Amino acid sequence: MAAVCVLAAACSQPPQDDMDSARAAMEKAAAAEGVARAHDLCAAAQAALARAEAEVRVQSRRGSWSRDYREARRLASTARQAAETCAFRAGAVRARLRAGALSATQNLASSIPRIADLARHARDETVASDILNAEIALGEARSAAEKQQYERARDSADRGLSLLAEALSGINRIIDDFNGGPRRAVWAKWVKATLAESSRTGETVILVDKLRREMHLFRVREEVDSYPVDLGAAGVATKTHAGDDATPEGRYRITEIRGPGQTHYYRALMIDYPNAEDRSRFRRLKRTGQVSRDQDIGSLIEIHGQGGRSQDWTKGCVALDNDDMDELVPNVHVGTAVTIVGTIPEEALP
Repeated sequence: MAAVCVLAAACSQPPQDDMDSARAAMEKAAAAEGVARAHDLCAAAQAALARAEAEVRVQSRRGSWSRDYREARRLASTARQAAETCAFRAGAVRARLRAGALSATQNLASSIPRIADLARHARDETVASDILNAEIALGEARSAAEKQQYERARDSADRGLSLLAEALSGINRIIDDFNGGPRRAVWAKWVKATLAESSRTGETVILVDKLRREMHLFRVREEVDSYPVDLGAAGVATKTHAGDDATPEGRYRITEIRGPGQTHYYRALMIDYPNAEDRSRFRRLKRTGQVSRDQDIGSLIEIHGQGGRSQDWTKGCVALDNDDMDELVPNVHVGTAVTIVGTIPEEALP
């Protein structure tokens, strides 16, 4: 026979408040995705609540004088405590996931422009594809974070960062190959000869580094100034014929200085492309079939304004910001040497 409850009010009344508190705690745990993030605690709470509900049903079938809801109340209290702990721990896990997802997403967002800028120095379809897919991953990460799907957001951000790492590896490989290419010795020879001319004449000379997208002014082996430049849309590719949008490489001279109103591009320094060496190389390319016989060599290569766009967009010219053109023009004249190379070898500089 069951023991008689001394505190009749406490024993004979169903623990409705306790049950409601346990259920509310379970809902809070569910909202925090406790099943996924604190499984054991959530499972224990669910089991305790189920046992409490079963105990309530058992006691409700007894006569009013013999009902004893103390065990149901204890189980409900156990369920509530376990559910609250589950919700707390799940919330902590969620907070960590949120912080990690947002941090990775921000890291991806800030890294894409940097890698894309570096990619200008190494035009490559695989690199471009990796950067594009990283941008797609960034969009997916942001969308998932807005929906509070932090695991998915983190996965997308991590995938994007991995793609950028592959892109950077490809860029570095291309740049290393470029720096170690067979034309490096030729570029070094041109740069040394140009600097030697400045030393003899005391005049300013211009060096353009295509890989770094930089223009350097030297006078008597001392650097006077430097400017960022935009190149032809073909980037660092070697110019072979008219319409290839590549910036030529070689030793040139300024043939004309055009001011505002005399050019579409604010100011312009015309250079003598194609020179004799360009024409000789072009004939060789035609003989070997690398350029079709109906192709022309091209002309009208300039150093001009309206640059500063941080992208390669010209038809083969070198473009500077207008303010930089204003600084550059007073330092040059017709006949000033302009040497354009793929990259300036360090050993060629003073």
